[in-house]
Amino acid sequence: MSERGKFWEPVTGENAAVVLLDHQAALLSGVRDIPLCELKHNVVALARAATVLDIPLVVTTTAADSMWGPTAPELVQALPAGQ
Repeated sequence: MSERGKFWEPVTGENAAVVLLDHQAALLSGVRDIPLCELKHNVVALARAATVLDIPLVVTTTAADSMWGPTAPELVQALPAGQ
């Protein structure tokens, strides 16, 4: 096996995670290269896919109680219960 090939391994729920950083209203509004509704749709679809595929899902926010606001409600609704 080549040196490069020995580190290749298929992505699974045991060796990967989906991390969604700062998907908050004030930060999402700054995205200009995709319509906001399409961005939210894509993020929610990614979160749902990770959940269905049992891939760990991490959602974080920064300054949720002040400057940037809470996580987008559409994303919160897509999270598994108890998250």
